[in-house]
Amino acid sequence: MSIATSTAELRAASERFRGFFNELGRTFVERDDLLAQVALALLAREHVLMTGPPGTAKSGIAAAVLGRIVDARTGKPSVFARQFTESTVQTDLVGPIDFKTLMQTGRTEHFTDEGMLGAVHAFLDEVLDGRDMLLRTTLNVLHERELKQGTKTTSGEIECALMTTNRYLAEVLEGSRETLLAFVDRIAFVSFVPKGFGDPSSLGRVVRSQLGGTRPRSLVSLLTIQDLDALQAAVDRVVVPDEICSALCTLCELVDADLATAAKHDPTFLPTRYLSTRTAVRLGRILRAICVYDAIMNDGARSFEVEHRDLAMLRLSLLLSGPAHEKVGRLLEKETDPRERRQLSILRTEREIFERALARVPKTARSAPREVADIGALEREVEKTLASEAGAGGGRPAPAALIETAVKLAQVSDSGGAGALQAASLLDTTLAHLAERALRVGATAGAGPHAATEDVVAELAQLADGLEKASGTTRPVARWLRGRAIRILLDSAALASAAVGASLDERDGVGRSVDGAPSRATRGLDGLERLLETCARLRAAGAEEPMADTFDRAIGLAVARVEDELVEIWDRAFREAVARGLERLGPERFGVLLATLEPVLTHIDATGARLAVLGGRADSLKSRVVAPRIEPLVRAAFERVDTADRVELVAQVGGLVEHLREAGLQNVIPKATVLRFAVTALARGEKKLPSARRPERADFAAYRDLRAAEQRVSLAYTTVELALRIAPEKPVASGSAEELVGGIATFIGALPDDLRGEIVELDLARIDRAVSLVEAWWRRLAKDAVEAADSGQISRVEAAVTSLAESKFFHVTRDEGALLRFALESRVVGDVFPDAGERVASMRSRIDAVEAESSRALSALRRGRADAAWSELLGPAAARPAKS
Repeated sequence: MSIATSTAELRAASERFRGFFNELGRTFVERDDLLAQVALALLAREHVLMTGPPGTAKSGIAAAVLGRIVDARTGKPSVFARQFTESTVQTDLVGPIDFKTLMQTGRTEHFTDEGMLGAVHAFLDEVLDGRDMLLRTTLNVLHERELKQGTKTTSGEIECALMTTNRYLAEVLEGSRETLLAFVDRIAFVSFVPKGFGDPSSLGRVVRSQLGGTRPRSLVSLLTIQDLDALQAAVDRVVVPDEICSALCTLCELVDADLATAAKHDPTFLPTRYLSTRTAVRLGRILRAICVYDAIMNDGARSFEVEHRDLAMLRLSLLLSGPAHEKVGRLLEKETDPRERRQLSILRTEREIFERALARVPKTARSAPREVADIGALEREVEKTLASEAGAGGGRPAPAALIETAVKLAQVSDSGGAGALQAASLLDTTLAHLAERALRVGATAGAGPHAATEDVVAELAQLADGLEKASGTTRPVARWLRGRAIRILLDSAALASAAVGASLDERDGVGRSVDGAPSRATRGLDGLERLLETCARLRAAGAEEPMADTFDRAIGLAVARVEDELVEIWDRAFREAVARGLERLGPERFGVLLATLEPVLTHIDATGARLAVLGGRADSLKSRVVAPRIEPLVRAAFERVDTADRVELVAQVGGLVEHLREAGLQNVIPKATVLRFAVTALARGEKKLPSARRPERADFAAYRDLRAAEQRVSLAYTTVELALRIAPEKPVASGSAEELVGGIATFIGALPDDLRGEIVELDLARIDRAVSLVEAWWRRLAKDAVEAADSGQISRVEAAVTSLAESKFFHVTRDEGALLRFALESRVVGDVFPDAGERVASMRSRIDAVEAESSRALSALRRGRADAAWSELLGPAAARPAKS
């Protein structure tokens, strides 16, 4: 492809571009390299920095260029202009702050349309006079062409900036190299404009152009932003062969090495360009612009492919550019300013280094020309496919052929070689047909000739993938198509997710037996699994997804309906398995019976696991199928628990719970139900015990008889043991004491009120019998003890103490801790059954009263006995005279 064979739009833009810069070249004398830099910057969307002393028309060139590039729609330039000073701030560059947003939200946002991002071109005068922070902001805007404001990123229109400075670049880099090195490296083109001219006649030409005649000659050629858009599009299609890439790398390495050598041997030499990896990549892009520039200015018939000769113009970006090489020597001969002389010397040295390096770059053999695609054949394929589709009517063919052709056209268009423009045009036409088909299928999905949902979804997915593969610009349409496919799948899930009719048509037989249940369950799950897998694949590829609650609701309905079908399948299978087990074993051998159910329970677990992956509850299927059927067997097993030994009862209950765990049923029957069965068995055993006989006399023997007839382990304690065996979660040691006690109390508190009341009644009645006997026992002993303590007669006191010792009352209540045991048992009842708090408090008061009264009486006896003994000892002694 070349300009001569391109579109009329591109040829017209090329003519205006050439006339524009030819006129500039006639106006600005000895500024050929600078104008070439500006032209390349406009084509490559890069930036130019013009350096040199004042009065050298740097600003004039910038104004002459940017002021005459207008928008064809408005007829006005799109230029942002700013002179940098020490007081210039960021808002002067990116736009004023939106104070309304600042006051309302506290966020700092800028009106970027009033800053540099709001214009296509920019003129930044005296740019190096800005502060370091402002230079960093300038770099970010010029390089990124966007402004990041927190989570918001504002893209700009800026393409090319022309910058000036009156400072010598060598002095700037030498004085603050670390600060400005990054800035200069980001600028693609840097130029030095000297004070004078190399040709003595040049000054006269300038004076005549400005003063000759009646008025200065004005510039009349215009260029439009739209012209630059067309030329920039041509630049993007230029091919850079592999051998040119290799030559570019070699050139960069040679120039970099020679610059380092020159700086080492000449203390006054300071390289003005830093060759980084970024520089090499940027030079590759500039080569494309050089190719188009050469085609516009010199050779309209050359193809849009970079050649070895184009490397020579890289000096405009790779070096500090300036006057023509042959004129630098004359400028040095007459120049007296040491700063000017040094900058010119550096410029000449860099140019000589570049020329030597370029001469050493080998001219490699040109690669074999790429095969030219047959655009005509591809066009015929498109026409043939469209014709067959038009003749097919409702039964249109699959879009695979058209998609495949679109992919081929995209490859030819992206290659930039011969036929690229024709391929791009044909690709647009092909994509338009695909988009039309996508719109038709997407908008009418499910209402057309397709009978199956899978066919509609498959075509939507195929169209989406094909469009996206052919061109990235079609991604929004592809996402919409995949979103439509997902919605169709969700409707299918909500309205047609289970084969209910087919299941109703089946009759009793092999298909509905235990052996046939797994295959029927698998068929019910396979369809939903495929649906969700397809949804996941569409979402991963990128889709306009429905709201999360819409998706979850549809899948939830589908899972619920499939679960209903699975419950019907496995309920029959489980019923047959239980019937076989009861026929062979009977209900008494509970553990063995559960073991025979293991195969069907394993199948139910596997089906439930698959259902859980799809979004159902892990134990829902098993709970619905097994729990209501197995509960009567569990209740019957607990009803057979028959033992007066509460420790043995806990062991038997633990065995039953272990059988449930081994069968995987520990979470199927609610734990509160199992605890209710166990505590009911406990209460039943307590009521079967013979009633304790009321003693005729409250004494030690009667107490021993009562305690021997009663259970030593309280019902409350046994209830806690049962709850710990059955509890769904073990207590956590790191929890607080209140959490530990509260957790088990909450579990026990779920028991029916009447059952809890029965346990409390039985437990407190047992404690009451013992406490009542101790109270009666003490009342019989208390009268003699109190009277003896009050008499003051040692004989009566001794007799009372002897009577208490022989009664063994204090042996039982103190030494054996009977009162302590009664108090602790009462406290356990109150902790486990908080509703019994008042009755427990009353029982504790009685226990405390017995302890207090007996302690006072015993203390009085001990004190009376001691007083009588001291009186006997000291009374006669006080009456006898003391020995001399």
